[in-house]
Amino acid sequence: MKTVRVDRPSVVRERSSDIALSARSPFAIIWMFASIVLCLLVMADFSFGVLSSVRAYVGAESRWSKAQKDAVFHLQKYAAARDPDDLRRFHENITVPLGDHAARIEMNKTHPDIQKVRQGFIRGGNHIDDIDGMFDLYRRFAWVSFMQRAIQAWEAADHYMIQLDEAGSSLQHEIESPSPRAQEILATLATVSSINEMLTPIENRFVEALSEASRAAYQLLQAILFAATPALLVLGTVLSLRILQQRKREGDRVHHIAFHDDLTALPNRLMLTGRLDQSLDHHRRAEMTLAILYMNLDRFKVINDSLGHDAGDVLLCLVADRLRAQLREGDCLARVGGDEFVALIENYDNSMAVSDCAQRLIEQLSAPYRLGNKDCHVTVSIGISTFPADGGDSQSLLKAADVAMYRAKETGRNNYQYYLPSMNIHTLERLELESDLRRALERGEFFLHYQPRVEVASGLITGVEALLRWKHPLRGLVPPLDFIPLAEETGLIVPIGEWVLATACARNKAWQGRGLPKLSVAVNLSARQFADATLLAKLTRIIRDSGLDPSLLELEITESVVMSNAECAVSVLEKLKSLGVQIAIDDFGTGYSSLAYLKRFPIDILKVDRSFIRDIPADSGDMKITRAIIAMAHGLRLKVVAEGVETPEQLKFLGSQSCDAVQGYFLYRPLQEEELADVLKRNRQVCAAAWAIPA
Repeated sequence: MKTVRVDRPSVVRERSSDIALSARSPFAIIWMFASIVLCLLVMADFSFGVLSSVRAYVGAESRWSKAQKDAVFHLQKYAAARDPDDLRRFHENITVPLGDHAARIEMNKTHPDIQKVRQGFIRGGNHIDDIDGMFDLYRRFAWVSFMQRAIQAWEAADHYMIQLDEAGSSLQHEIESPSPRAQEILATLATVSSINEMLTPIENRFVEALSEASRAAYQLLQAILFAATPALLVLGTVLSLRILQQRKREGDRVHHIAFHDDLTALPNRLMLTGRLDQSLDHHRRAEMTLAILYMNLDRFKVINDSLGHDAGDVLLCLVADRLRAQLREGDCLARVGGDEFVALIENYDNSMAVSDCAQRLIEQLSAPYRLGNKDCHVTVSIGISTFPADGGDSQSLLKAADVAMYRAKETGRNNYQYYLPSMNIHTLERLELESDLRRALERGEFFLHYQPRVEVASGLITGVEALLRWKHPLRGLVPPLDFIPLAEETGLIVPIGEWVLATACARNKAWQGRGLPKLSVAVNLSARQFADATLLAKLTRIIRDSGLDPSLLELEITESVVMSNAECAVSVLEKLKSLGVQIAIDDFGTGYSSLAYLKRFPIDILKVDRSFIRDIPADSGDMKITRAIIAMAHGLRLKVVAEGVETPEQLKFLGSQSCDAVQGYFLYRPLQEEELADVLKRNRQVCAAAWAIPA
């Protein structure tokens, strides 16, 4: 899978070229001093802006204070004369501080709405041209001591203004009541007078804080300007003198950037091609051979999607370090794409030496990587081409190795393949299959088979596993191993997997509607789906639309997927578990599970991989491993399901070990919907004792 990443070398190359050109220009010094003057103008503009914003707050405080006093005056006058005009003027005046209050509340939010801030300040009587500066001053300098004191005073004053507004409403209600109570009116007026007295020292503190802010801002910005002017002039002179000295250095830097990867410092594709062309000329004259190893990291996009691009970059650097350590000093290693590396191997003894090198790289790169406090696992697929057997020029050899690499991915990843001419034909078929796969979902070419899961103790079918099938209009039934890895690589597995989930849930609900016994339906989640940020929302919608009891849906995630980023997997599994679904770890025993993580995972079922069941009872080692897995799972209060049961001896052994459930061709093959309904009916009619497995 080719991961598209935005590499930085081209951007840095352009910047370095611009620097080199400016160094050659006779006007470089003029531009340098012009830049210094511009910096001074910007700083001056900033200083005036700060002072202007402080002035705006001082003016706002004056309006606030006048409006507050006028509000108290008209409220007291309204209580005495009971003139509605006084009440109206009270509300007009109280609107000013309440508008400023609304603006402050909005500015305190993490993501304030500037439109609401403007509306509040406008109601407070502030000029619209001052509002942006007031907003910036409040947000950027709230940490400064005098601003903190001003904000504290503002908050305290707002508290009293809200009480004053409430007192006005209470007074109005009492006066307009059928029988006004003089005692209540006098009490309210006393409260108003008390609020008015409390506000006076608060206003003084606010004014003092703003005055200090104005003085400090002026002195600080004045000092910055006086200090910055000579410093910038000296800096400009020094830089001007050093421009010519840096010309060669910049030229060397541009050359390095042009021929190296910015992230790993490895040679890039351009340098690799040049080195390869030189080597081909030499080896062609000497009639010698060389080999190209084209490497692609498996499932690297999952790491990028789950941990982020920064973690992905760290992983790429670690991979580059391991590759360097395993290659010889004279070999050339290059990064040619987002997650693709190429090694040029020269002067090797025979093809066995190349194979040994490829196998060594696979083993070293599959070891765990430490990213922060997380263990991460990736593997590598390698395609190998040789000169002169697979091509006579660099492009032919690289293309052949690339084709072989994709063949390695198709054969299960984490392996290497030598290029064969027949692979080109296979590549064309793969492109056609990918094109057909993109249209298969909208054409309704997918359908599901269901393999029953049998409870060992009773012989009853307690669940089924939904298995995806594709009936191509020309090819017929396409084997799952041919199209599911392709869907995973192209990302089509996400919409296809969503269709499988929706179809399986709807079918299970339909079976219940026909009076069939309740069953759990198991659906596999791919690595792409597990890393999908919208998985939880999609699953919630599917369960709601189908009407299925969430406990009857079982999500199967392979052990390798959850262990690729165990910390993140814990969070995702907990969110899925919160929906009420069952969680199963599929292919258990084939990955890198840690018991410390296993007991943290909110899982319900362990599915023993079929590779441990296949050779039972002939292989005593598989029997011991299976026995240990069952005992461990039961110790963690997990159910155990064994896959791939194909003989009565295997079934008997699993029953003797108290395995909870089994599935396999010995019991039932994957069935169509109609066949499964008949099988369920017959299964319930058979005496459970006839199925019981003796211990």
